[in-house]
Amino acid sequence: MKRRLILLVPLLALSAFVATTVQRAEGATWSCTGNQITPGEDLDAIINNDAASTPTRFCVRAGTYQISTPAKLRAGDDLEGETGTMTKVGPATKPSPVVRLVGNGTNNLLRADGNGISITWVDLSNARGTGTGTGAIAAGSAGSDFFVQYARIHNNDSLGISNMNGRVLDSEFFSNSEAGSSLGFNASAVKGITEYEAARVYVHDEQGNGLWCDVGCSNDPARTNGFWVHESVVVNSGRGGIRYENSPNQALFENNEIHGNGKTERRGGIDIRDSQNALVRTNSFGPATISGVSYGANGDRIGVRATDSGRSDRVNLVNVDVVNNQMNQDSIVTCGGQVVCSGNINVGG
Repeated sequence: MKRRLILLVPLLALSAFVATTVQRAEGATWSCTGNQITPGEDLDAIINNDAASTPTRFCVRAGTYQISTPAKLRAGDDLEGETGTMTKVGPATKPSPVVRLVGNGTNNLLRADGNGISITWVDLSNARGTGTGTGAIAAGSAGSDFFVQYARIHNNDSLGISNMNGRVLDSEFFSNSEAGSSLGFNASAVKGITEYEAARVYVHDEQGNGLWCDVGCSNDPARTNGFWVHESVVVNSGRGGIRYENSPNQALFENNEIHGNGKTERRGGIDIRDSQNALVRTNSFGPATISGVSYGANGDRIGVRATDSGRSDRVNLVNVDVVNNQMNQDSIVTCGGQVVCSGNINVGG
């Protein structure tokens, strides 16, 4: 059986990059040159009335801002909150932004329309939309270079980031999808229909899935490793911690801590459904204590599940490798055929 080669950054080089990033973010004095936004100003009006023809750097000072209309970032725009602080949760980052955007009856807080858009150091909550394209950040019109870092996204009615493109790094997600109508539709911390990267993110206590790529998880040439989740902590999701669904493309899940997921649905830690070309390696499952907090096994003690629905309108399950994972008595469902399992430690029955 032919298997796809997935190229990787060497782990030693990656570890050095992480340490450098953390030191720079914690030690730097905030210096942002651009359109200064201060508490008491109407942030969404300032962004929406900005000239569309010229990229703008919006420098947002510490404070809380009520968002009544989605703020639309256009090509080249950079929304940069004043630098907060952060701590580590295992391999993941837990930022504490000092800029808080709180929805006031709006479906989205931020929309990204175009290439070259970045969002950093913001706390986003209280987006009230539940339909297609809702969530704290709507990224369906963003380019593959869309970038989110040092964000804290929580307590939204549907999801944290919808139709994700690009990369989300060093961010925390929890308690999204508070509306029951979002379950099974878009309920998750992050959902994409295009390959995206999630690195060093801390996803916990989500009602639906944690990180999800669905509806083909379309190929993005900029994503060499496809749907790539690495060095992240994904815990206590109601459904799957990481879900890769109905895709003929590519996924890589490595060096993650995956615990306590599948609390309300039989999905387990990493759930691969009707998809192809997935590599699951060097992750940790089962019960664990991370940064002083204990997490249970994944639901029904399923660490990894790779299944085919048999439906003719969906992709066949093909070319899944589950290798060198620490299962801690969580199981793999099911090895054999198109699912090759090797080198996994302490696999449960």
